[in-house]
Amino acid sequence: MAMISFSLPSPAKLPVTSPPSVPNRINIADRLILRHLNAGDLRGAISSLDLMARDGIRPTDSATFSTLLKSCIRARDFRLGKLVHSRLAESDIEPDSVLYNSLISLYSKSGDLAGAEDVFETMGRIGKRDNVSWSAMMACYGNNGKELDAIKLFVGFLELGLVPNDYCYTAVIRACSNPENVAVGRVILGFLMKTGYFESDVCVGCSLIDMFVKGENNLENAYKVFDQMSDLNVVTWTLMITRCMQMGFPKEAVRFFLDMVLSGFEADKFTLSSVFSACAELEDLFLGKQLHSWAIRSGMADDVGCSLVDMYAKCSVDGSLDDCRKVFDRMEDHSVMSWTALITGYMQRCNLDAEAINLFCEMISQGRVQPNHFTFSSAFKACGNLSDPRVGKQVLGHAFKRGLASNSSVANSVISMFVKSDMMEDARRAFESLSEKNLVSYNTFLDGACRSLDFEEAFELFHEITERELGVSAFTFASLLSGVASVGSIRKGEQLHSQVVKLGLSCNQPVCNALISMYSKCGSIDTASRVFNLMEDRNVISWTSMITGFAKHGFAKRVLETFNQMMEAGVKPNEVTYVAILSACSHVGLVSEGWRHFNSMYEDHKIKPKMEHYACMVDLLCRSGLLTDAFEFINTMPFQADVLVWRTFLGACRVHSNTELGEIASRKILELDPNEPAAYIQLSNIYASTGKWEESAEMRKKMKERNLVKEGGCSWIEVGDKFHKFYVGDTSHPNTHRIYDELDRLIREIKRCGYVPDTDLVLHKLEEEDDMKMIQTSLCILVVLTVSGFPMMESSVESKKGIEYMAMQCRKHKAVLTDFGAVGDGKTSNTKAFRDAIAKLTPQAADGGVQLIVPPGNWLTGSFNLTSHFTLFIQQGATILASQVESEYPMIPRLPSYGDARFASLIYGTNLTDVVITGNKGTINGQGKSWWLKYRSGGFNLISRPLLIEILYSENVQISDINLIDSPMWNIHPVYCKNVIIKNIKIDAPIDSPNTDGINPDSCTNTLIEDCSVTSGDDCIAVKSGIDQYGIATAIPTQQLSIRRLTCVSPDSAGIAIGSEMSGGIKDVRIEDVTLINTQSAIRIKTAIGRGGYVKDIFARRFTMKNMKYVFWMTGSYKLHPIGFDPNALPEIRNINYRDMTAENVTISAKLEGIKKDPFTGICMSNVTMDLSPTTKKLQWNCTDVAGVTSRVKPEPCSLLPSKGPAMDCHFPTDKIPIESVVLNKCTA
Repeated sequence: MAMISFSLPSPAKLPVTSPPSVPNRINIADRLILRHLNAGDLRGAISSLDLMARDGIRPTDSATFSTLLKSCIRARDFRLGKLVHSRLAESDIEPDSVLYNSLISLYSKSGDLAGAEDVFETMGRIGKRDNVSWSAMMACYGNNGKELDAIKLFVGFLELGLVPNDYCYTAVIRACSNPENVAVGRVILGFLMKTGYFESDVCVGCSLIDMFVKGENNLENAYKVFDQMSDLNVVTWTLMITRCMQMGFPKEAVRFFLDMVLSGFEADKFTLSSVFSACAELEDLFLGKQLHSWAIRSGMADDVGCSLVDMYAKCSVDGSLDDCRKVFDRMEDHSVMSWTALITGYMQRCNLDAEAINLFCEMISQGRVQPNHFTFSSAFKACGNLSDPRVGKQVLGHAFKRGLASNSSVANSVISMFVKSDMMEDARRAFESLSEKNLVSYNTFLDGACRSLDFEEAFELFHEITERELGVSAFTFASLLSGVASVGSIRKGEQLHSQVVKLGLSCNQPVCNALISMYSKCGSIDTASRVFNLMEDRNVISWTSMITGFAKHGFAKRVLETFNQMMEAGVKPNEVTYVAILSACSHVGLVSEGWRHFNSMYEDHKIKPKMEHYACMVDLLCRSGLLTDAFEFINTMPFQADVLVWRTFLGACRVHSNTELGEIASRKILELDPNEPAAYIQLSNIYASTGKWEESAEMRKKMKERNLVKEGGCSWIEVGDKFHKFYVGDTSHPNTHRIYDELDRLIREIKRCGYVPDTDLVLHKLEEEDDMKMIQTSLCILVVLTVSGFPMMESSVESKKGIEYMAMQCRKHKAVLTDFGAVGDGKTSNTKAFRDAIAKLTPQAADGGVQLIVPPGNWLTGSFNLTSHFTLFIQQGATILASQVESEYPMIPRLPSYGDARFASLIYGTNLTDVVITGNKGTINGQGKSWWLKYRSGGFNLISRPLLIEILYSENVQISDINLIDSPMWNIHPVYCKNVIIKNIKIDAPIDSPNTDGINPDSCTNTLIEDCSVTSGDDCIAVKSGIDQYGIATAIPTQQLSIRRLTCVSPDSAGIAIGSEMSGGIKDVRIEDVTLINTQSAIRIKTAIGRGGYVKDIFARRFTMKNMKYVFWMTGSYKLHPIGFDPNALPEIRNINYRDMTAENVTISAKLEGIKKDPFTGICMSNVTMDLSPTTKKLQWNCTDVAGVTSRVKPEPCSLLPSKGPAMDCHFPTDKIPIESVVLNKCTA
């Protein structure tokens, strides 16, 4: 073997005494890995790490591992990141804080919460946690759905005496960006305002913006944060623009963008993408093109290509996508996103679904770009719109080949496609085959069940969503509301509306649109209008739904008025809007108005009239008897008239007995559809109506020869909680024989009452007979099912002697709270028991009403919602104890006439009919002491405490014969209600308790308050109707209010306060037989500049007062205002009448302070005697900016209220308001 010799220097010349070989080799490992990473070769770096590890060579620098981990995180290759961690564990490196923090970030972003916790705990044991570690762990909890743990960690951080930095604040604020935790975020904001991070740090500011947007849907507060940030950059501007878009405020997004440009900031591609989205939503093609030009000059056109495609698709004129296609074709590289944007544009905007499918096929055939799940979703939606499952199944084959068929969004689109194609069995199979069903899956299939009128399955799915805690969405309710609207079930619609309010969705735009449509279709157009008027943000669907509702109810004038308001609001109408307008014109014969709107479709809005618009015009002309004009109009249409148009025309020919044109219309229909039986029937009827019996018989003969049968009509009826569907001549119902026996009996009874069928035109009447049979059959089903046999919930009330009470309505079904697992020990929470009881009683409420009895005991509970046709009966010895746990009172949206979100009340109800809260002197204890302490310490703002009872948007409400004590805030608050009785109520709260008003009727009509006793820390009764701009916009007054036989003690407030929240108006208030003791003032009218609204027609008499500071008090200088109030909105105070009053021990007779240049007028006082206290001041009357008259008033009034002599008496109405005439029923609990 050849030997290799080395020439070595002599020992004396050696520079070191030991070989340096191992350190050199290890240093090489660090350098080699970093070289790969610097070249962007992550996998090469990992391979080098593995290869060297086999030879025992490992990096020696913790920075190398930290860099490796960060590269894995950036590449989102968490598997490799965990491999790096295992190599780190095998090494001799002692990780520093930076390396540990990288590990927390790795596990956090991979969703491995346990792994992150292990690393964080290890750092705690060896003392290597720093601020970054705490912040990273908080972010980990926040990003993985453990927001409460993130907040707890922040609290623990503070308890250790550590000082948070901007990273800590950013992490914890992001954890507060949901409705449940936003209150904590507001507390942290207080810390921030002291430290200065709020204004100076960009990340903290951005997290606060997100907190207000995501947690409160409050863009106004987000803007306040943005406005106070001192260090704005393109990121903060872009964030505000993006959040405006996400909240549905594209106009605000554009405004922010223009402000950004004017402030000297350069937009980047992310900014432009958001602004192009805003242009798309606004359909502002002009601005979009300007920005496109700017993007080209700035070299960013390719970066925002997908947004441009989307913008041009949504802003297309005349249904043309030429500009959209040009942008797409000019793009250098077509990504999957640009293909998807184009396909979606064809599918969504222009109803070019066939072209969308062709584009999808073109994309597949080119093979350069593979479709993703978004692409497939759009393709399936196009197939659904075309009702073409055949092509859809081919697309599904491609999805299976690419492994995307199991993707949730793709699978949900497949279900939707089958639903739209009326293939519910295929949809069911697709739904049931899903291994993991999410909310979208349920919503999609639920929508199909509603479309097919299978409400039993729809509500089963709804309950399953609730039980699985998937979080019911706006779409869920929109589908259910649309379904119940199609069958006219207003009872179920009202129940759903109550759920909407309970879940805080009452301000959601799609839900409100569905509510408008539901109430309109169910015949309650006033309720639909009320929902519409209370919407803050209306889109074209909102306006169109309201216009359509008015049109269907024949209110043509309101249709046109609403359309004009829509135009003034700057909302562009769509095709459906014009269908409603033309239909309304048709139903009332507004021919010239119809022509004007038809012509304006294209001239003003570039909307090409479609077949349905031409059909409406034909109907308009035909209803006006202009058959010749209608015929000429049909012949000049730009496309061939379809069966619908000719059928409309044929129907008019029948009405006007025009045989000639009728024959032409029939031939046209049969050319288009030879198997259309309606044409034969209509023409046969025309011949019959003109006495041409042979021709009429010939038409019927031809029908018979061709085996053409008119499809039987379908109808349904709701009984109890079930829908019964049936057809003409249907024999499938289990009670068929009894139903038809009842039908025969009804027919005999009708004939006995004098009905004689018209037999002159027997053939002519066949269709009407079918309709009559449908009506009769539905009545028979109703009678048979409700009189016998149909199972109803039986009461589980124990057999005992009933307690008699008086109520608007008595109840058929009863249950006791203990039937639902309640425990009356004052410690066990019964929130679930109350909620379950009401939920289970609700289905039987329409069948004679339901009653829930609260027996003796102490029943601890949080907030619960009532239902319609319902009585809550609180027995003597029973106390409902309000929970002091804040989470038991969900935050709910602000009232439209007020400005802030608030806690739900203990007992709550909305959109109810016939609800009674009563008892035989049972008690509701609000346990308000803890709430008062938090309020006084600054923990809550003025209105963020729960009330005891709050009923909204309801009618026929009774609250009586119970005791209320220690409410956290107001006791009883009926708001936006009609027909309210509050009777025999005793209210007791400490005289120093904050804001514990007794009874606050608010924007209510026809209300009676009588025989009540109130001791309170605030006004005994406060009459309200909204504050400043909110109350003015809502414009629902309090009117027809009667207060009588009231006893009040309130040393620091009024017996009856009117205002200061009176911006919606207060009028026609009658107050009589009132006793006031140790009360600050008798009647205090409170208002201010900025309130607007009015207080007028107030009548008070027969007051007995003792120990009063003031008797009469009016003030126009109440200073509390929400942000954004109108300082030019002046209130109107007039026609205020006081008579027949005595007062002992009075300090000041009257303090009457109007508003300069807006005086309070029409004040009248008569027969009033006020005995002064020994310590009284010399000045008894303080009058400014008021005007009125007096008679027999002692002490002598001020000069602005001159005496008119002893004969004058102030007016008090002699008539009754309607509610005073109601006679209550005697019921048994």
